[in-house]
Amino acid sequence: MSGIRIARLSLRVDAVYCVALGLLIALSAPLTSDSVALPPLLLAAVGVATALWGGYVWTASFARPLRSRTRAVMIANIVASTGLATTGLFAGTVVLCVAALVLAIDVAAFAVSQGVALRRMATPTL
Repeated sequence: MSGIRIARLSLRVDAVYCVALGLLIALSAPLTSDSVALPPLLLAAVGVATALWGGYVWTASFARPLRSRTRAVMIANIVASTGLATTGLFAGTVVLCVAALVLAIDVAAFAVSQGVALRRMATPTL
């Protein structure tokens, strides 16, 4: 599979994941805030921001130049994964710890797939 095809697929799956997860977080904030010991408004804001980011990632999958957009999303995923892992390590509840660490792994996997795509885009095909 070509690097461009991997990049588009990775960005689109990443976008759908972000929108779905963001909406789930935002809509469930009143129900989950006690379990994660965070205010419902903060959870809802994080959910909305995540869904909006997913919208950007979706549009980035159609943009040109694809390489620079893929790199930007990959870097954002690395930063987000690091932040989620750090949150998981210092979480006040077991639920938040596990959720943050699982999400960190998911987001890191997207960054890896985008890195693979960028590497393949840099390598000329024979």
